[in-house]
Amino acid sequence: MTRLLNRARRQSLAWLVFFVIVVDLIGFGIVIPILPFLSPQLGGSTVDIAFILATYSVAAAIVAPVWGRLSDRFGRRAILSLCLLGGAISHFVLAFADVLFMVYLSRAVAGMMAGGVPVATALIADASTPEQRSRAMGLIGRAFGIGLILGPVIGGVLARSETDFMLPCLVAGVLSVLAAVLAFVLLPASQAREGHAGATVDDTPPAPLREIVRQPGLPLFIGQFCFHTSAVSASVYLFPLWVANGLGWQAREVGLFFGLIGVVMVVTQGNILGRMTDRFGNLCVLRGAALCFSASLALSAVATQAWAMGALGLLLFSAATLCLPVLNTIASHLVTPASRGQFFGVTASSAAFGRILGPLVAAALLAQGGYGLAWLGISAVVLLVVMWSLLFGHGFTSQPTDAAPDVSGSNA
Repeated sequence: MTRLLNRARRQSLAWLVFFVIVVDLIGFGIVIPILPFLSPQLGGSTVDIAFILATYSVAAAIVAPVWGRLSDRFGRRAILSLCLLGGAISHFVLAFADVLFMVYLSRAVAGMMAGGVPVATALIADASTPEQRSRAMGLIGRAFGIGLILGPVIGGVLARSETDFMLPCLVAGVLSVLAAVLAFVLLPASQAREGHAGATVDDTPPAPLREIVRQPGLPLFIGQFCFHTSAVSASVYLFPLWVANGLGWQAREVGLFFGLIGVVMVVTQGNILGRMTDRFGNLCVLRGAALCFSASLALSAVATQAWAMGALGLLLFSAATLCLPVLNTIASHLVTPASRGQFFGVTASSAAFGRILGPLVAAALLAQGGYGLAWLGISAVVLLVVMWSLLFGHGFTSQPTDAAPDVSGSNA
C-alpha cells in the first residue's frame, strides 16, 4: 500500500510540474515567431536579432546556477514561482516596446529570470525513481512541445497585423503570472532536500560548485549542453530568415510551423522516447537523434524546393528535441539530490552559452557565405555531440541508483 501511495505521489507531483511549465511555455512560445519580425520594424537588422537572442542567453548563463543552488537551499516551489513572475515582467516590457532598446531590456529580464526550466527539471528528477528518469524527463520535453504547439499559433493568430504584436505579448505575460500562481498554490513547499518519493530525506549538504565540475569527465559532458543548444538556437535564428527569403513566409506561417514541431515533440517525447531508451539505452538514442539532426542541417544547405525546406526543417527540429531529455536523464544520475538543482543550473548555464554562440556564429556564417555555409557550420557543431557519445559516453551510462558513477571515460 505504501509503495502504491508513493508511486501515486510521484506521478501527481510530476504532472503538476508538467502543467505549470506548459502554461508558462505557451507564453514563451507566443514570442518565438514575433521577435524576428518585431525587431526590424524598430530599426534592427538581422545582426540585431542575433544579439537580442544572445542578450537573453548572457543573462541566463550568469544566473542559472544561482537559481539552482537557491532551489536546493530554499525549495523548488518558491524559486520556480519567482522565476515565472520575472518572465511575466519581461513579456509586459516587450508588449510596450516602441524602441529597440526595450526589446533588448525585455530579453535581458527574461534571461535573468530563466531559472524555471532547470528548477522544474530538478523537481521532476526529485519526484522520479532512477529507473523512471528517462520517462520523467520526457515530460519536460512534452511541456515544451505543447508550448510550441499552442504558443506560436496563438501568437500568430493574435497578431493583429504584421507590425502590431502588443496583444500576443500581453497574453504571454498573463499566462506566466498564471503559471506562477499555479506553482505556488499547487506544488509542495518541502521538495528541495528530498530524493525521489519513498526515499529518505537527504541531509547531505550541497557540494560546492567547484567540486562538482572537477569530477573527471564532467566538464566535457557539461559542454555537450552548449554544443547542442548552440545548434538549436542557431537553427531557430536561421530558419525564419531562410523560409522568409526562400518561401516568403511571415510570422503567421512560422508560428504554425513551430506548432507542427510541437505536435511531433508531444508524440515522440511521450511513450515513444521512454520505449526507445528502455530498449536501446540513452546513448544509442542520443547518437541516433544527433546524427539525424546533423544530417538534416547539412541537407538544408542544398535544399531549394518548398517541400524539401519544410520537410528538412521538421526533421531537424524533431531530432534536436530528442537530445536534451536524454542529456538531462544522464545528468540527473551524476550528483546527489541535495546538489541536483545546482547541477542542473550549471548545465542550463552551459546551454545558455550555447544560445549566445549559436545565433552569433550563424549570423557570421550567413554574412560570409549565405544560407548554405550557415547550415553546414551548424551541422559540424552537432557532430561534436555525436563524437562525444561515441568516444566518452560509455562512462555516463545511467546507473540503477543516484550515486555518482565513474565518468572518467575509461570505459569508452
